[in-house]
Amino acid sequence: MKRLAAMVAAAMVAGTSAWAEQGDFGARFGYQRLADGDNGAMVGGGFFRWDWHRIVMLEAAVLYHVEEVSPAVDLELWPLQFSGLIYPLRRDYALSPYILGGGGLYITRVVEKDVSSESNFDFGWHLGFGIDFALSDRVFLETDFRYLWLDSSGSDQTAAEVLSNFDSWMATVGIGFRL
Repeated sequence: MKRLAAMVAAAMVAGTSAWAEQGDFGARFGYQRLADGDNGAMVGGGFFRWDWHRIVMLEAAVLYHVEEVSPAVDLELWPLQFSGLIYPLRRDYALSPYILGGGGLYITRVVEKDVSSESNFDFGWHLGFGIDFALSDRVFLETDFRYLWLDSSGSDQTAAEVLSNFDSWMATVGIGFRL
């Protein structure tokens, strides 16, 4: 898992330098309500956004959560999300609302001390909305809310059936910097 985290971080740094004049980066913290009646988890991580069009940005975000389930077992969550953000009023206002949609890889890892660990990989979709609040021409606060649909069952449901029963949600706040 450390190798995966290092590869993702390296890819994001490389992507940032290649798009240095056309994007944002920042830190994000929040809460993810998990499926199946679990209480949920605090998550933290980072995001990079690239300008694609005047009102459209592409985003890659990596979040992380770890909690001790028992003295010998830890549970790790790694949401890796890729999103498109649409700003109907453009991004150059003090308050810039947006809608978002995308997909991601949701990694759940059970780590038993002194024993091999077990990982589950689920692909999921998300839809949501948010707002950027400009603090200056280079610094902004952002908050968003995302509904998550994970495909962990592999069933042959129609899109309408899947969308009618979302698995969880995520609410986050963050600080971002324009490059």
